[in-house]
Amino acid sequence: MNRIAPALVRTALVLLAATAVPPSVARAESVPAPAAAAAPTPLAMAKQRLYAATYAPTESLVAARGALAALSAAAPKSAIRHYWVALADYRLTPRFMGAKGAGGSGDSKQAGRWCEDGLGHLEQALKLDPKLADALALQAGLMGMAISIDPSRAMALGGQIQETLGRAEALAPRNPRIALIRGINVFHMPPFFGGGAERALGVLQKAQELYASEKPAPEAIDWGHDEAFAWAGRAAGELGRIDDARAFYQKALAINPGNYWVETSLLPELERKAKS
Repeated sequence: MNRIAPALVRTALVLLAATAVPPSVARAESVPAPAAAAAPTPLAMAKQRLYAATYAPTESLVAARGALAALSAAAPKSAIRHYWVALADYRLTPRFMGAKGAGGSGDSKQAGRWCEDGLGHLEQALKLDPKLADALALQAGLMGMAISIDPSRAMALGGQIQETLGRAEALAPRNPRIALIRGINVFHMPPFFGGGAERALGVLQKAQELYASEKPAPEAIDWGHDEAFAWAGRAAGELGRIDDARAFYQKALAINPGNYWVETSLLPELERKAKS
């Protein structure tokens, strides 16, 4: 599963001011002033806070999750608000997976708590909106993390992951995050189960194409574009395609210069591999 090295990601909201027409060229008729940009909603601001905290220290990510949890508690019948809390849990879970010094804290119990909390919020989201394809995809992603935390759950959850992703794809065949999570799942799956780097790379490149055509609204679910290139880089590197992997990583950084995972872990690891 994804092990994210922490760092601060900075985002900004830019307000565009209308330029006044000089009197010498102004038309005689009245020209209506452009409408003022709508102020971001609390959910849009909380979403951007989560994005900014994705590679930030864990306490920033916990705080971002807290803001989303408060919004969800204020509107418990909102499927989308449950989804955003679950996404924060999806980001937090890997922070506690794995050995200390290898991108995790070694606290599998805490990882399990975040993972199960996320699955609980997704269960609520899907009860409220059974056709929320993004929730199904994220559910599959968290199930994969649950297997990493406790491999004994592989038999029980492995089939559920495939069934859940299949349902998501049927509902939203052009959703890039479904393809991203499918690609990550295939990357970790043994070849004799249809997995491996070669097959994952094809799925992840499909995700890249789908992200390129996506035009989300401010509150819409739109994360993962840079991650589609980061995971493609991992797959290409696994296959020994060093130049391709490097190009994927550079594209990920072009999309999100704050992707600390690529900048400080994946790309340096690739360069060491290239020199060996």
